[in-house]
Amino acid sequence: MSPSAQKLDRVAELAAAIMHHKRLYYAGKPEIADAVYDRLEEELRSLDPDHPALLYVGSAPSSSGSKRQTHDIPMLSLNKTYKEEDLAAWMGQEAIVGTPKVDGNSLSLIYRQGVLVMAKTRGDGRVGEDVTDKVRWIPDCLKKLDRPVDLEVRGEVYCTTHQFAGLVQEMLDRGLERPNNPRNIVAGLLGRKVHVDLCRFFNFFAFEALGPAVEKIATEMEKFDWLGQRGFRVPSHKLLQSAEDISQYLGEVKRWMEEGEIAYDGAVFSYNRLSLHQQLGSTGHHPRYKLSFKWQGQTAIAVIDDIIWATSRLGIITPVAVIEPVNLSGARITNVTLHNAEHVKAYNLKKGDQIEIVRSGEVIPKFLQVVEAKPGNHRWPEQCPSCRSKVEFDGVRLKCVNQDDCPAQRSGFILNWIRAAEIDDLSEKRLEQLIQCGLVEHVADLYRLTEEDFLKLPATKEKMAAKLYKNIQSTCKLPLARFLNGLGIEGAGMRTWEKLLEHYPSLEAIMGMTVVELTEIEGFAQKSAEQIVHGLKVKKPVIQRLLKVGVQPQAPKRKHAPGSGPLAGKQFVITGALSRPRDEIERAIREAGGKTGSSVSKNTFALVTNETDTGSSKMKKAKELGIPIWSEDQLMALMKGK
Repeated sequence: MSPSAQKLDRVAELAAAIMHHKRLYYAGKPEIADAVYDRLEEELRSLDPDHPALLYVGSAPSSSGSKRQTHDIPMLSLNKTYKEEDLAAWMGQEAIVGTPKVDGNSLSLIYRQGVLVMAKTRGDGRVGEDVTDKVRWIPDCLKKLDRPVDLEVRGEVYCTTHQFAGLVQEMLDRGLERPNNPRNIVAGLLGRKVHVDLCRFFNFFAFEALGPAVEKIATEMEKFDWLGQRGFRVPSHKLLQSAEDISQYLGEVKRWMEEGEIAYDGAVFSYNRLSLHQQLGSTGHHPRYKLSFKWQGQTAIAVIDDIIWATSRLGIITPVAVIEPVNLSGARITNVTLHNAEHVKAYNLKKGDQIEIVRSGEVIPKFLQVVEAKPGNHRWPEQCPSCRSKVEFDGVRLKCVNQDDCPAQRSGFILNWIRAAEIDDLSEKRLEQLIQCGLVEHVADLYRLTEEDFLKLPATKEKMAAKLYKNIQSTCKLPLARFLNGLGIEGAGMRTWEKLLEHYPSLEAIMGMTVVELTEIEGFAQKSAEQIVHGLKVKKPVIQRLLKVGVQPQAPKRKHAPGSGPLAGKQFVITGALSRPRDEIERAIREAGGKTGSSVSKNTFALVTNETDTGSSKMKKAKELGIPIWSEDQLMALMKGK
């Protein structure tokens, strides 16, 4: 057979396989992992870039009896890349907006005069199915808007791991088959005629708005703000202006993927300027103004040898599956995270189960689904593995109730402080020796240690004892952000504290923050604000002990003292494009004593924009409230005291 004939045969084989797996995927019954499917598409694209099989973005509508509905504007797929350098090249000199890519099912919501009249699936991108009866059960899919507008809202319907656990129990109670995973059950229930009320376990992220009501919106960031103000849940979104911003953002997405509450499988990027969207347009397969990023992943089938439980510094008892060794992405994998107790319950995980796992890039190996289950039911530890105290299930996690005397929590907290404060040479092993010798019980005890104390440790000589003592004492003065990060407050990392210190530049100010004040800062939702404020209150005794033994956190240097400066007491909100990156201008406002907000309210001193004719939601709100509209030049003049 000639090479050309072999190529034609391979193209036909790939196209048939792709269409077969598309049908199964959108029916909620995939046979292969996403990474395997991606490789099929990549090979076909290399052989025949314009093959019709690549243009299909879904499957043909099913035969479930649902009415077919045409999309006025096709719901296209996204072009994807696996390389950061491709993202940077595509970005060019334009600002882009990043959002995590939700592994769910695309949905279109149609509103007439502000009332939801139809919901339809993506289908093949041009024809979907009417699923209005199911979508009315999804709380995030608003049934009525705050104004009588004609609008189409597009987004992704998904099932969190927490909701999945409740859904599994409900389905088992009804005598239905146990679902494999959250992604499959969403597609499965949307295609059913019965048990449509189970869709109440789903959530919806809105990421697109189409229609006359949004024609004057100028940027992608403003569009997300507009959707959020209407009451829609929107994915976390961030304005990125450099290759470095992209790299940092992808690091954040990786952390979210590892947390596992929402199934993210990458990130989506779009140009911020909507006028550029119109200018670039779309191909028959994808829009040119959006690009998705995924980490190359490999999957494997493994058998669970055991499930071990360990107590963290926060008292959360987490499960890890010990598996028969497999090789993935160049690494030998023996352990797989199972996230939390609820996850174990939802999938009924136990020794002997055959499971599918995936590892993408450097992301921690992740459980995907049960391939073959052994008879029997899952088991939880009845006591804390560390202190044998009582454990409680909060609906998601098992937690040790012994906060004061649990060795794992105590040593975990101190180890977190050592790493945050960057105390060199004080390893986890040496810390355990200090605890066993009775020299350290609380984190403040580190600063009471003498060189003689270190000589009591096994195999520790005078030179190392002196070095350890010096390394600890050198951290008595450390940046306030690292001090706060060392407290190990749930929901707050180093970047969180650095951002907060731009608004509250002292320990006293940080301790005085309220939940309401925090939620006014862009990027802080109600839940994270509550976690931070509560965590600071709980850690107050620890902070006082550290201060008492001589630890002196160093507040960041500012041009003006808190409460002073040309912008003291004034809050500004920015909209539209300015001459410099928004982050840079917001930083200048804070350095001048002012505050910045993400939305206009009665507390806003002025809305700053160079686009006075913009129809953005922020501009409309400012006019409604009588908030002054300032240009960038006016803001800079006030900063200079003019």
